Amino acid sequence: MKLTIVVGSSRPCGVSARVVALANHHLRGKAEVDVLWLKDYRIDYCDADNACTNRDCMLQDDVPYLVTKLTDSDAVLYLPVMHAYGANSRFQAFMERAGYGFLRPRGRPLRDKLAAIAVVGRRYGHTAVFSQIVLNVLLNKMILVGSGFPACFQTQLAHDPEAEQALRETLDRLLEHYSRLSDLRESKNQGDALLPVYYKRG
Repeated sequence: MKLTIVVGSSRPCGVSARVVALANHHLRGKAEVDVLWLKDYRIDYCDADNACTNRDCMLQDDVPYLVTKLTDSDAVLYLPVMHAYGANSRFQAFMERAGYGFLRPRGRPLRDKLAAIAVVGRRYGHTAVFSQIVLNVLLNKMILVGSGFPACFQTQLAHDPEAEQALRETLDRLLEHYSRLSDLRESKNQGDALLPVYYKRG
């Protein structure tokens, strides 16, 4: 499985970096991990002209490259930072550009890719940010994977064992679902002979 982690933080040595390190450590030997730090890319603000209803966005920035990285992945872990009780501005700009209109004329190319979410913030508002990303995942027809509890990291804690456990379980679920989907695709390539009845073509 190829996992892309989309990081909203502008701090290279903060809590988000610890979350990325935890994911890399947990998935070592199990998946290929690519990390996109949004701070390293130019993401212009959406001008809301709605022209992307019919054609690609005309703004010239790094969003096409970021979208290519996402479409080349099997799974995406969204890692926003909470600011002012919402997603931080860089991540918000990324969602408005790469997660909304930009993908519309391309036929939602993230369809059926696996998605998971972890949120970093001091306190309060984590679930609101989590829910916002969930809606974006559903808009793009991705497959949302979770572990029962959202991985919400409290920045005032030196260590957050509960969030770390939730992240590990979420990563394991991504691997599990990727394996199941791979088996289903292989079965379809073999003529549906191995598929359960409810997966067979109509």
